[in-house]
Amino acid sequence: MTPPPAGTSSEGRLRFADLAEETTGFGELEYRTFRDLLVRPRDVLIAYLERGPTAGGRYARPFGFYLALCGVLMFYMFLMGGLKGIIEQQPAETLERWIKASGKSRELFIDDADGWMGLVAVPLMSVFYVAFGAPLIRWWSGLDWRRSMRATLVLLCAWTVPILFLGPLPMMDSLKLIASLVMYVALIVAFLRTGRGIWFDRWPGGLGKGLLFLFAILVSSWVSMIPVFNIGLLGALYGH
Repeated sequence: MTPPPAGTSSEGRLRFADLAEETTGFGELEYRTFRDLLVRPRDVLIAYLERGPTAGGRYARPFGFYLALCGVLMFYMFLMGGLKGIIEQQPAETLERWIKASGKSRELFIDDADGWMGLVAVPLMSVFYVAFGAPLIRWWSGLDWRRSMRATLVLLCAWTVPILFLGPLPMMDSLKLIASLVMYVALIVAFLRTGRGIWFDRWPGGLGKGLLFLFAILVSSWVSMIPVFNIGLLGALYGH
């Protein structure tokens, strides 16, 4: 095949992809992964299961890609004030003891705790999601543990990709309830679109399993916030 002459749209696209990858870490490989997860998540999952953690070099590794997607969500959250709301919801007397022990002002302590929580939230919550979700996927699909974990990460990616289009709406108080419902529905939809013939065969059974998977993810989210919150407090207490 004759290569395209210099200055063609193909060359320009490749240059743009290289520039995007160098500046943001999101290049053509990540774009293809994002696009296909949005359009054909089941085909993406099958490629991962049959051809390994990069689908034979076609897609980004699911764990790293999921962290990148969650990083965008965390950026939205920081635009809306970060995780300070979780800290400020704690009983006043409990929080005041931590603040007094740190020797910092209330505002500085909360800012430091928020920074530490933001640093560890994405990787820790991701680990908990997989820990709670992979056993269900393994049970329903019959995959081995390694591929069950990979399938769970691909499913989480397929859930998170469309959520990015919501932007910071889920963090707005006036829209939080509606946006949360949309996110839950998006997980069920991703579960059904990705797993037919893999972890379910019929739609009613798939819906029931999807609701159970959603419950597992919600529980893992609540549980994961315990170490995230405590790391934030300890970081603010001993950090400078």
